[in-house]
Amino acid sequence: MKIWLCLGIVACSGVLAVSAAAQKPKRPVPRTAPTPVRQVVTADERAAKQTASNQLANLSGYLQKFTPMVQPLNDLATADKAGKLSKKASSDYNNAKKKLAIQLTDFGVGLTNLENDFKTKPSLKKYLLKIQGISDLSATAEDSANTGKYDTVREALKGIVQRLSDTVAAMPS
Repeated sequence: MKIWLCLGIVACSGVLAVSAAAQKPKRPVPRTAPTPVRQVVTADERAAKQTASNQLANLSGYLQKFTPMVQPLNDLATADKAGKLSKKASSDYNNAKKKLAIQLTDFGVGLTNLENDFKTKPSLKKYLLKIQGISDLSATAEDSANTGKYDTVREALKGIVQRLSDTVAAMPS
């Protein structure tokens, strides 16, 4: 009987030793963190992003100043077409209209050059879909300004700002 008791005690202590070892927390194996892949930014990408950012800032500022003037300009255009403006008011309106057309033409030149860069430079072609059409929107804005449709001018400028914004966001820093 003593033998059985000794064997039982030995068996129990063996089981307890195994279960105690199983309950000890295992230390995690340290792993090396993968090194992030650095994106190579070409000089063309850097220059194009800077130019697009400049155009975006210029157009955004212009749009903020232009938006409150849309309704008064629309009213003046309607009155001018109906012949309800005095000669001085009509002259002032036409001068303002010419000034707006010149400003939009200046923006158009810069936007066309920027879009052409994205079309012709291989490192920028991957961003072309984001910016494509800004020169067309610029031409639409100019045409609308010449015909007195200032709501269309504002919408075209908003479209240009959106496309420039998307392009700048997609380009690497």
